[in-house]
Amino acid sequence: MTDYPDKDAYTEAKIADELRAQLTVATEGAVKHGADRDWANEWLRKLGAKQISGRSEYRMHVPLTGSYGWRVKAGSRAEAAERFLEQVQRLAKAGKITADGSYDNVYDVKFDEPVAAADVQFYSGPEDPTESTEPVPGLDALKAEIRKMLMEGVAVQGWGYNYARRTIANMGLDPLPNFGFKNVEVPVSGTVTVSVRVFEDASMDEIQETTAATIRKQGTISVKPDEIGAITSQDEDAEDEPENLYSL
Repeated sequence: MTDYPDKDAYTEAKIADELRAQLTVATEGAVKHGADRDWANEWLRKLGAKQISGRSEYRMHVPLTGSYGWRVKAGSRAEAAERFLEQVQRLAKAGKITADGSYDNVYDVKFDEPVAAADVQFYSGPEDPTESTEPVPGLDALKAEIRKMLMEGVAVQGWGYNYARRTIANMGLDPLPNFGFKNVEVPVSGTVTVSVRVFEDASMDEIQETTAATIRKQGTISVKPDEIGAITSQDEDAEDEPENLYSL
């Protein structure tokens, strides 16, 4: 039998590796059910665990030049040219050509040669996993960080509380605290779209007055938040919440 100079250190390192492997498996299950892979991999990378990979949709582009063509029915070349120029202006404003059934074609396409991987610009798709350059946490710190990851997964990322609770129990770690609703008051500033009935020649002041009256009458409105402030007060615990999205 091999004699390790520090058996305690070896045992702790082995337990830590097992915990990381369990964490990767549990996280992979959550990702398959919709959890954010980039967020999960950032945690796994920091904890020295194997990161999650898989097939995803990527969207990308490279610069090109060419000639734009469009087909239209018209009564004359003058009318056709006028409508074509209108289409060109729409595309210039939109900044893109999409397959919308309007007979768009691009001819004489030329790319900057040679097109290299560095020229590809991604605008959608997960980041590739990267290795951490920071030291991985030891066993005690790893246990604490795993609990923090699972708690953040439940509270912020939508992981199922029961799923996270089973995961941490299978790892033999301290159980998660209870998770339930709290009623809190928080100031929110934002923008709301309100439909109001006003006279055709109403002034801005009259529209403002009608809008304020309409909002007061409605009592509650849905606001698109621009800024969210700090909590000003909280009530006692509300009723228990139903299981979260990722309730594996």
